[in-house]
Amino acid sequence: MISSLMGSGTAQPTCRRNEWPKNRMASDRTDRHALIMPGTGYNCDRPLLYYCAMALADAGWFVERLDVDADLSKTPAPRIFSMLSGAVDDWLDGIPRRSSPSSQPRTLVVAKSLSTFIYPHVSRLGVPMALLTPVLSPADFDPTRSVIPVPGDDDYEPGSAPEPLICAGTADPLYRSDRAHRLSGLVHEYPQANHSIEVPGRWRTSASYLDDVVARVEEFAESL
Repeated sequence: MISSLMGSGTAQPTCRRNEWPKNRMASDRTDRHALIMPGTGYNCDRPLLYYCAMALADAGWFVERLDVDADLSKTPAPRIFSMLSGAVDDWLDGIPRRSSPSSQPRTLVVAKSLSTFIYPHVSRLGVPMALLTPVLSPADFDPTRSVIPVPGDDDYEPGSAPEPLICAGTADPLYRSDRAHRLSGLVHEYPQANHSIEVPGRWRTSASYLDDVVARVEEFAESL
């Protein structure tokens, strides 16, 4: 969730990019590079991001994860978004130095909730992106009414990246199906699932949804 973003203090957020410890390929031995980006309270060890990283590593991607260290309750949202955008820029800047000079690297960003807010920046860079539980409906507690811009919005600007993959639960209060379909034709919705793509009290259904999300990300990555 993003409730803690909306403070007006002056805390300085930080983030750290780390190599996924279960990578099967060294960074300089593959042309596939993926960055996993967390949500607020949903870090890269949580199921959706952990198993997506596992699947990508098994498929030959060199996976890095972003760990965010910030008191979000005291950090204005624009500062968080700027930090996350800068982390993507730094990641991209590092890839040519780790890749074979003769190959053009393939890149992919997999983002959850909070990190999906930087989709416009990533799209302008031409980098494909998987949006897990994107914020397409403003939270009641958010005075700025922040949402990801989609076609038809005044602040929407098309980028050069392929259309994003979108995975979200239909019971997620921060999700809107109509806006998702305006943004992409690659939309996968999970009935009665919440902002973690889980159905409380139905672990088998939740596990099947997790399996499907990972398969969709794996399929999306393979198509690039």
